[in-house]
Amino acid sequence: MDALADRVAIIDKGVVIAAGTPSDLKDRVGGDRVTLRIREFTPVEEAENAKAMLQNLPLVQEVIINSAQGNSLNLVVTAQSEALITIQQALKEAGLPTFGISQSRPSLDDVYLAATGQTLLDAELAAAGSRDPKAERKQNMR
Repeated sequence: MDALADRVAIIDKGVVIAAGTPSDLKDRVGGDRVTLRIREFTPVEEAENAKAMLQNLPLVQEVIINSAQGNSLNLVVTAQSEALITIQQALKEAGLPTFGISQSRPSLDDVYLAATGQTLLDAELAAAGSRDPKAERKQNMR
């Protein structure tokens, strides 16, 4: 998407909620991204406990629980090389395992997640689930 568009707009329920160049939108989101899975399918209570604990770390700016992906946690952290080590140590001290963890620079999916609270894939799956193929075929035949 970055290479295909000079400007991008994020539309949620028919309303433009963010617009700009891909670079500008990413800069607005700020920080690095950490995706964390406590377990393959983390119980919501455990994800909430981890979120509360991680939000107290100075390097963590935001934590979003992604229920559509097994209650994984999406964190925004200050850009630094020690983020993964600090997060894993805090989880270990809290007695929580780490099933998977990764750190990356912001992407347009991160911009969408920050603006809407869901990933692009989650939004596509939700839209596909609400479609009525019979009604669409009927409409297309007119």
